Amino acid sequence: MDNLLEIGQIVNSYGIKGFFKVVPYTDDMKRYSKLKSVYIEKDKKLIKMEIEEVKYQNKLVLLKLKGIDDINDTLEYKNCYIKIDRADAVKLPKDSYFIVDLIGMEVETDDR
Repeated sequence: MDNLLEIGQIVNSYGIKGFFKVVPYTDDMKRYSKLKSVYIEKDKKLIKMEIEEVKYQNKLVLLKLKGIDDINDTLEYKNCYIKIDRADAVKLPKDSYFIVDLIGMEVETDDR
């Protein structure tokens, strides 16, 4: 099992104050408001960053991270993935799984 879960991808900047446009990879995009920090995967390295503000626009999350204060700071993170610690993940109902935990498993059916 991977200790980190991918929860979105930065697709662009938003405005001039350092917000990112994020495509969420989660059923409940409002869950971003409950997070204190995230990891940005950039050049195969993880950078932990604190969340400063979260807004929502249609099907996108607008994410402001501490230390990213203008549009020029955001450009180097375009297309990077956002990850969180598994401990910060939402609690799943019984018999539900994260997709990442099912990848690579064998499937068996009752058909003969």
